[in-house]
Amino acid sequence: MTSSLSFLFSRARRYFSSQSKYMVNEFCILVDESDCVLGFANKRKCHEVLSGKSLLHRAFSLFLFREDTGDESSGRSLKLLVQKRSPNKLTFPSMWSNTCCSHPIMNFPDELIESDAVGVKKAAQRKLLHELGISNIFLPLDRIHFLCRVLYAAPNEPHMKSKFAEHELDYILVSVLDPVVTQNIADTDLMKLNPDEVSDVRWITLNEFKDMKCFSTDHMNLSRTSDCYLCRSLITPWLRGILSSGLLQRLWHWAEASCSSHLERSFLTKDQSWDRTRIIHLSSDDVQ
Repeated sequence: MTSSLSFLFSRARRYFSSQSKYMVNEFCILVDESDCVLGFANKRKCHEVLSGKSLLHRAFSLFLFREDTGDESSGRSLKLLVQKRSPNKLTFPSMWSNTCCSHPIMNFPDELIESDAVGVKKAAQRKLLHELGISNIFLPLDRIHFLCRVLYAAPNEPHMKSKFAEHELDYILVSVLDPVVTQNIADTDLMKLNPDEVSDVRWITLNEFKDMKCFSTDHMNLSRTSDCYLCRSLITPWLRGILSSGLLQRLWHWAEASCSSHLERSFLTKDQSWDRTRIIHLSSDDVQ
């Protein structure tokens, strides 16, 4: 019993030491609501609530898709990789989110490049490797696409940890795995989860996402009426906002059209509908 407790305490110390190091030593990019750079601050300062507010900083949310090999219907049906955050995360622990969410940081000068959102794309590559073990070989820069930016603010959940919050100008990035990777690389070879960051992953269809039962460990006992509220509380606020605003369905259809040769004309129409200069403000209702 004593040895087991010692192991757990040792593991906890290692985890918090690692997380504290990142929070103190990695510096996020502070921006205004037009995404103009104002300066830099470490991650801890960016996420702390001071006088009821937290600092607005640049972030990204990556949505990684693969073809649904089990779907024999016409067209390209895709599945999205979602992750469950580690229970030890300082913000939004044990909540489901999109594939990867993090920040470009000034510690890596390449992540400050603004042209064609290269900086945030490079940050996405770095964090995919760190959190999910996905190598850049499987996700080169030219397969990561920038569609829009969203701005949102949300208090930490559970609310007992309200010392922290999110206030982000979030670049929405979309990528589809090369079909060669999907067909020839098993998930066990594609990914190696970092337990300090991620506790679980799933590939889900758009219909499964809309149903939302897939996010509950007790989905067999959920009634249809309780589904929406209960399962919505299991996903991160920025993902709620992207879902509520209709952006999730739009980017999903964009991804499907992008990898379907017979949908080339449809893809051009969908692609032109994205205003890369626009910053979409998600309301507090969207993220709740």
